[in-house]
Amino acid sequence: MQEGLPPWMTIFDFLLAPFYIMLVVLLGYVVRNINIQRKAYYKYYVPALLCKVIGGTSLCLVYTFWYTAGGDSTNYFMAGATYSRIFTDFNFELLSQMLSFRSESIAYLSYDAYGIINFSDNDYYALTTSVISSVFCFFGMNFYIPSTILLSYVSFLCVWKLYEVFIDKFPQLKKEFAYSILFVPSVFFWGSGMLKDTYSMSGLALVTYAIYRYLIKRERKLKYGIMLVGASTIIILIKPYIFFALIPGSLIWIFFDKLNKIRNPMVRTLIIPGMLLFVFLFISIILQFFGEYMGEYSLDKVFNKAVKTQQDFARNQQYGDNSYDIGEFDASLAGVLSKIPAALEMALFRPYLWNVRNPVMLLSALENFIMLSITIYIFWKVKFKVLFKSLFSDPLLIFSLLFALFFAFSVGLTTANYGALVRLKIPCIPFYASSLFILFYLNKESFINRRLGSIRASRPNSNFASPAAPEAKGTVSN
Repeated sequence: MQEGLPPWMTIFDFLLAPFYIMLVVLLGYVVRNINIQRKAYYKYYVPALLCKVIGGTSLCLVYTFWYTAGGDSTNYFMAGATYSRIFTDFNFELLSQMLSFRSESIAYLSYDAYGIINFSDNDYYALTTSVISSVFCFFGMNFYIPSTILLSYVSFLCVWKLYEVFIDKFPQLKKEFAYSILFVPSVFFWGSGMLKDTYSMSGLALVTYAIYRYLIKRERKLKYGIMLVGASTIIILIKPYIFFALIPGSLIWIFFDKLNKIRNPMVRTLIIPGMLLFVFLFISIILQFFGEYMGEYSLDKVFNKAVKTQQDFARNQQYGDNSYDIGEFDASLAGVLSKIPAALEMALFRPYLWNVRNPVMLLSALENFIMLSITIYIFWKVKFKVLFKSLFSDPLLIFSLLFALFFAFSVGLTTANYGALVRLKIPCIPFYASSLFILFYLNKESFINRRLGSIRASRPNSNFASPAAPEAKGTVSN
């Protein structure tokens, strides 16, 4: 360890970081050059990769030089480096304890030789994050910045798959989806470092991609099944509430995709109520069955936690200027549902510019201002009839918007300060922003079709030519 640097950072972090950056960027250019001729959207591949690397590296520097005492990211790294050293030393006794997640025993036995793990032995979510981080620590030679750069690269590969899902369905919007999925500052900052958020966001992207390929496009390849199970497991082991937030939208996505293949409109109308009832019952059974495992994330405890958070805020003002309050409510279903507008507004658009207290919050406030402006503009331009019709005609839009709103509501309801809010809400941002672009595109397409219809009606005998067919759907890479 070098003088003046914290225990998780050495001079070798800065010496090795350029080589790791050159390595992943070189890999990025190789992949881009292989695909760019067939898939024009790969022009965004290297810029998006650079954003992820910059985001991960910046997070390391922020946790080292801004939050001088460190935080979650540095704790995950130090624990991951400890696990990595245990593994490379072939200490099978400690390795078995590592896999049993008994961190107190590991810390006691391995403090001098390997390092220390700053998590309690029952914090399975944090310990799972540390174990997964040990893989990147191993290949990053147990240095903080190089390990994070490798994690940024792998998480980019996952998020790129999410991008490909949307452009496969709407290839005309490849630029818009690049902005909403790949280039959102808060997403590539908080979603690229050694944090739970990076792993859960990566898992969410892979689950969405696997559902699309395996269940929607019916490509019954083993790799998609393994991807679906593996990514779901990672989410459940780190942030189970994200997985359960995925269930409603995923089921409705799958059902509506099948429903759209039914030609008879009367049959489709009759099936919808039964389908929605089945989804509701299935989700209720799942929540009851996994309630004990979910612990603090079970439905009743989430409600109670939300109420307690609000009460603590009102009583103690414990977060100072960074806190917010959505108003009083009780832990009943009616009480929680009454906070839907306030929670959504909080999660999607705050902090506002006048809530800013530090530079990190300023970046988030500027991003939220842009998001709010786009939301207002699109909902002002989109006709209600088109909005309603679009929501029930495109399964991907249903899934994306439903997941984004459900997740945003959950985060806005159960979080009490802007610092945590900015980080916790990143999974919903790409889905929400992409949904807005889809809505605007469908409205524009509907407007063009109405204009063409009126022109044809006014010129029944003319040879009026329709505009060129829209760009053919792309094909996502395997």
